[in-house]
Order: sequence, then structure tokens, then C-alpha cells
Amino acid sequence: MQRHVRECSRQKPYRYYSDARCEFGRRIGWYALARLMKPLLIVETGVEKGLGSVLLCSALLRNHREGFPGRYYGTDIAPDAGYLLVPPFDSVGQILYGDSIESLKRLDGVELFINDSDHSSDYERREYQIIAPKLTRRAIILADNAHCNSELASFSRNHGRQFLFFREEPADHWYPGAGIGISFPPMTNFLSDRGESEQG
Repeated sequence: MQRHVRECSRQKPYRYYSDARCEFGRRIGWYALARLMKPLLIVETGVEKGLGSVLLCSALLRNHREGFPGRYYGTDIAPDAGYLLVPPFDSVGQILYGDSIESLKRLDGVELFINDSDHSSDYERREYQIIAPKLTRRAIILADNAHCNSELASFSRNHGRQFLFFREEPADHWYPGAGIGISFPPMTNFLSDRGESEQG
């Protein structure tokens, strides 16, 4: 997977400002959740190059080999976003181009939702409002930049969900690190009820 990312980055316009190395950072947590939950549907808003897309689809491919098929949808307003999502990863995922709010309206049965698009409070709040009735009962929400605002914490409180916050602490890097918010339903066994269809 890392070789795939490096090779794709060298062949595209992004090579002029993409890292020479492939470091997934906090996205490793996304992968772990996708492998643990084996979700039927993963949605990520804001994909840029598609680093998270490839990582999540890699988890879905492994899940599929174990008998748990799933699907990934990424959303982005930029028409050239997600260039990393090519075979074999695009066999389980695709990018929906256009405004994320409009794209989310077309989806349902979301089990893992990752907010990583416009991090203004208003836009992030609207994404949570749109996705709320489309979540399964065991769904988990991740806010990739929860240090920017408290929208996911507020959403969790208003919907009776648990909320955790983790802060990155990069070693020997100019970036100070982001904050990852996790919203999940209480008293839920994430290893059971896969594909729970009841909405909540």
C-alpha cells in the first residue's frame, strides 16, 4: 500500500508538493476501526489526494477476504481529488464529487463516518445534522480535526453518544499535531450486530 501511494504521487501533478514518504499518521486509527467493526459502509468527507481512501479501502479488501464485504464513499468538491483511489482499491470504493452536504443526502446505512472536509463550525455541524438519521445504531463518527472546534462533542452530547478526544504529538516534525474526536453510542459491542439495519 505504501509503495502504491509513493508511485502514484510521483506520476501525478501532486508530485511537486507530495511527501516523498508515505506516512499514514493518525489515519492508522481509521484502519484499526474499519478492521474491528467490519462496516458495511464507510463515508469520508474531504479526501484530497485520497490517502485515507486507500487506507480504508485496504481494510475493506481484507474484510471482504474474511467474508465481510463493505463499501467506501469519499466526497470532495475538487474534481481532481482522490487520485490515489485506483485499482485494486477502487473495487470497494469511489469518490463522489461535489458539495459534501449534497452527497451525504444520497447515502444511507452509514456505519463509520469520518469528517475531514471544511472544518468551519457551521459546515461541520451541517454534516453531522445530515448524517445523523443515516447512521446505524452501532455507527462511529470520527472528526479528523476535532481541535478546530467542539462540534462533534456537542453533537454527541445532544444525541446521547459518548465522546473521546485524542491529540497527536508528532515527533521531530514542524506540525504540532491534530485532535481526533470519536463519537460512539453507549453500551454497544462493536464486534457484534454487523450490518445492523435499524437507524438511530
